[in-house]
Amino acid sequence: MKVNPKKLLVTGMEFLPEWISQHIKSAQIVCTLDVSEESLSRKVKDFDGILFMQTISHYKITRKIIESGDKLKFIQSAGVGYEQIDVDAATDHGVVVMNVPSATTVSVAEHAIALIMACAKNIVKMHKTVLEGGWRTMIFGVELRNKTLGIIGFGRIGRAVAERMKAFEMRILAYDPYVKENDIKEMGCKKVDLQTLLKESDVITIHSPLTKETKGLIGEVEFGLMKNSVILVNTARGQLVDEKVLIKALSDGRIGYAGLDVFEKEPLEKDSPLLTLENVVLTPHSAVQNQDAMARLMSQNGIQVEKALKGVYENTVNPDVLKKIKKNQSRVAKL
Repeated sequence: MKVNPKKLLVTGMEFLPEWISQHIKSAQIVCTLDVSEESLSRKVKDFDGILFMQTISHYKITRKIIESGDKLKFIQSAGVGYEQIDVDAATDHGVVVMNVPSATTVSVAEHAIALIMACAKNIVKMHKTVLEGGWRTMIFGVELRNKTLGIIGFGRIGRAVAERMKAFEMRILAYDPYVKENDIKEMGCKKVDLQTLLKESDVITIHSPLTKETKGLIGEVEFGLMKNSVILVNTARGQLVDEKVLIKALSDGRIGYAGLDVFEKEPLEKDSPLLTLENVVLTPHSAVQNQDAMARLMSQNGIQVEKALKGVYENTVNPDVLKKIKKNQSRVAKL
C-alpha cells in the first residue's frame, strides 16, 4: 500500500537553506513567498506542518489559515518569537505551535551588550567626529562600574546578559514576575518591581516576550520614573515600548540614550524622527545576523521539524494541545 508523503509548507522564503533542509527527510518541502492570508489559506489545505520563517515583516498565521489546514498538525516559528501566530486558534484546532528559543540566546545577549557599550561610550558620535576631521572634541561617555543595570525579563537572554555584565562590576536589578526571587539571587542579582528598576537603573535593557500583558510596557508613566541620564536598550520587540513617547523623551532630554534593534514598525520608516536624533544607536533587527547564530538556528529548526513530522514535539508554546493528542491516541488504541 502506497503511503502519501507528508508535506511541509515553508512561508516567507523562495527556497529552504540546506542548513535546514538537510535535516528534513520525512516530508516534501514547498516554499512560498506569497504570504497573504488568502494565498496561505488555499495552499495549506494538504500540508501536515508549517515552518513560519520571519523573513518578511508583518505577515501572520491567522485563524483563517489555521482553520483551512485540514491535515495541519503543527506550526513552527523559526525563531524565538511567535506573536504573529494565532496560538489560540491553533489550540482550538489541535495544532501544536513550537518555537526555537535557545539558538540565538548568546547572539542577542551580546548584541544588547554591544548597544549598551556603544551608548555608554558615545561610540557612534565619536566615529562620526573622526570621519569629519575632528579630534579629541568634547564628547564624553560614562563608566559602567558601580552603576546599576536593570534587566526587564529574566529568561534565557536576560540571564545571559546578567552573567556577562557582572564583569563590569555593576549592581544588577531584575524585573520578571515569573521568575522566583531565589533564582535571581543565585545569579548575584536582586529581584525588584518594575517601578523600582526604572527609578534606580542607570542602564535598562529589555528582554521580555511580546504578549497582551507586555505590549506598551514602557510608556509615559514609565519614562517619567527613569533617570534623565539613563541608557535604554531594546533587543526584544519594538511594541514593548511606546515609540512616540520614547522619541519625545530622547528629544527632550528626559532620558540620555537609547540603543534599539527593534521598532514598532519594521523596517523603520524613512521619516522616523529616530533617524535624526544623535542620542540613539540603531541596528536593523539584526541581533542574530551572524554566522554562528544562523547556522545553529537553522540546524535546530530542521532537527525540530523532522521530529514534529514523526509526532515528537519540542518547545511547544501551547502544551494543552499535547494533552488532547494523547487523549485521542488513547481512544484510538482502545478501539
